Amino acid sequence: MARILCVDDEIEMLDTTRRIVARDGHEVVACSSGGEALAELEGDPFDLVLTDLMMPSIDGMAVLATALEKSPGVPVVLMTAYATIETAVVAIRAGAWDYITKPFSLQELRMVVERALEHGRLARENRRLRAELEARGAAPAFVGRSAPMRAIDDMLARVAPTDLTVMITGESGTGKEVVARAVHARSKRAEAPFVPVDCAAIPSNLMESELFGHERGAFTGASTARRGLVEEADGGTFFLDEIAEMDTSLQTKLLRLLQDHEFRRVGGNKLLHANFRVVAATNRDLEAEVAAGRFREDLFHRLNVVRVRLPPLRERPEDVGPLLDHFVERFRQESGRATLHLTPELRAHLAGHRWPGNVRELVNCARYLAGLAPGPEATLSDLPPALRAPRPDHAGLPVTPRDEDAPPIDVIRPEVPYKNAKRLWSEWFDERYMQRLLDAHGGNVSAAARAAGIDRKSIQRMMKRQGGGDRLDAGDDLDDDDPSDADRRDDEPRKDEMR
Repeated sequence: MARILCVDDEIEMLDTTRRIVARDGHEVVACSSGGEALAELEGDPFDLVLTDLMMPSIDGMAVLATALEKSPGVPVVLMTAYATIETAVVAIRAGAWDYITKPFSLQELRMVVERALEHGRLARENRRLRAELEARGAAPAFVGRSAPMRAIDDMLARVAPTDLTVMITGESGTGKEVVARAVHARSKRAEAPFVPVDCAAIPSNLMESELFGHERGAFTGASTARRGLVEEADGGTFFLDEIAEMDTSLQTKLLRLLQDHEFRRVGGNKLLHANFRVVAATNRDLEAEVAAGRFREDLFHRLNVVRVRLPPLRERPEDVGPLLDHFVERFRQESGRATLHLTPELRAHLAGHRWPGNVRELVNCARYLAGLAPGPEATLSDLPPALRAPRPDHAGLPVTPRDEDAPPIDVIRPEVPYKNAKRLWSEWFDERYMQRLLDAHGGNVSAAARAAGIDRKSIQRMMKRQGGGDRLDAGDDLDDDDPSDADRRDDEPRKDEMR
């Protein structure tokens, strides 16, 4: 729930606006004059100010100036008739966040309010993050004592104060957005917005409008002009998350934006300018995407100025303990628990886990323990079932015991990315199938290969991946004397005969 100030000298319009905004659960303070609004602005702060522009005596411009003075960073949205749009543009240059033209629909007003509140939330989050860093004396922006993380922190200390474009790569859940926010918080743009864009979450047919905004009448339903995320990022940091998911047609327009920092709204002719720093992130191999023709090479080189690779958690096991302590303590405080300790047995168990979901999986584990561990001490039995069973060091993923006929419940793990989850099933099937296939043929690899319709090398590779090298060697010795194998080789045409 947000606290919103609504100002309009037309009582009927004021009441309509108040009811629409209050319907979404917000606290609304309604004022029928600019003077009343100025008095309210002297009291408790507001999360958003909605004010009419043209009012007698004290107009919307005066309300705007006072709101920005009393609560710097509060978004102010102007309500104006079509005849005063030019004045509204002047007001935006003076610090207003956006404007909406009268008469407006319920949906239009709700959309503007929602976007303005999100803008304010991002601004507050940026201030909080900056304050935390200052309070810690510019301490590392993320928890980790391993050599790779210390090296990354040192690099960020050098790169963040510049305006160089940063490309962050790493598996899902490694904390790419955390690093992006750290770059912003340590930069000279820290006072301006940090605007994240999830390129994978926004449908391609809506992405252009989301990025660049649109003019009134640009398409069906565009009954009012709207600023895009590029304009919101003006002066700050523009974070393009999952950049490899962006449609190739938009990549061209993004390249132009990054080259000149100029763009046009959808349906508009006016060339606009935005000053921002770009940080991008992806969990894909962009070089491979370029080679496959799915990502523009010129855009890749434009983004790939400073590369920061975040290693998966399994490559830095010494960070598991500090991360657990950090997040368990954080969630303990949020839940209001007096204390919560992890037993040595639990710590040892989690230290040996491979964390296929990386830091995101660890965070979920810490939240689970802080919320559900019954006593002041969390033990192995307090873990979620997916983490409780011992896991061998096998590609970082659990393996089913060979004497079980069904895959274990923890093969289906929603905290694991789809590709990893699918690999869990594939590995379980491969191991189970190879075991039964070889058992059925007395360990004879050649006979097993013929029965399965695959070659010997495929079986050998699968068995080696499953740690069955010893058994495979013994099978190979037996197979050398396999008469059926010899007969097959004799029946094969020689190369000189084929020539």
